[in-house]
Amino acid sequence: MTVIGVASMKNSPGVTTFALALAATWPAGEVVLAELDASGGDLAGHFRLQPDPGIASLATELRRNQEPDVLFKHTQALPRGLRVITAPVRQDQAHAALSALTVTLPDVLKKLSPDITIIADLGRLTGTSKQLAASADRVLVLARPRLTELAHLQDLGDAVPHAEVVLVGRGTYPPREVTQAIGLGIRAHIAHDPAAHAFLEGRRQRTRVVRAARRIGLALSEVAPLEASL
Repeated sequence: MTVIGVASMKNSPGVTTFALALAATWPAGEVVLAELDASGGDLAGHFRLQPDPGIASLATELRRNQEPDVLFKHTQALPRGLRVITAPVRQDQAHAALSALTVTLPDVLKKLSPDITIIADLGRLTGTSKQLAASADRVLVLARPRLTELAHLQDLGDAVPHAEVVLVGRGTYPPREVTQAIGLGIRAHIAHDPAAHAFLEGRRQRTRVVRAARRIGLALSEVAPLEASL
């Protein structure tokens, strides 16, 4: 079992879209996309899914049943078959569910089969999401290469030392200077994708973000070294 978190620190340069693309193109084994965003979820609205099952129902059941197969009882299927665990739209409900899951979910994940990968959309890396990130195997933090966003990454290495940065779009600083400034490795530098929202809404399947996510997924699944750019 592998858990890969996707997050941002301040603004959100397409975290949910990238997490969805990464899960949809993951190259090996069984994959589940878990929407662990304390600010509330987007997937249920975009794909017209039911409010339950999802992380709220999962949090309730894990209080009494922590067998590994319980995770799959709380998934729903997207149109192309990807299994997702959605977060409530309301922030208060999402936060309450995640507060409970920080206690129970990490132990359950450890019991899963080695061929299962969990892609976790952590939203902004703060509070409960930062706690969950600490138990992930890898954490990809999306940021634009601009001073206002990079400044928020400087202390991330202490809390999440296994974090790697995915730079999104153009900015002031090239990857090498970013690494020197913040002390974190750059997993990739991907182009801004004007069609990303169309992918998130299910209207397009081939976009820049999908191609980038596929290449990053291949590299991660093979435990490849960090890339300077994609």
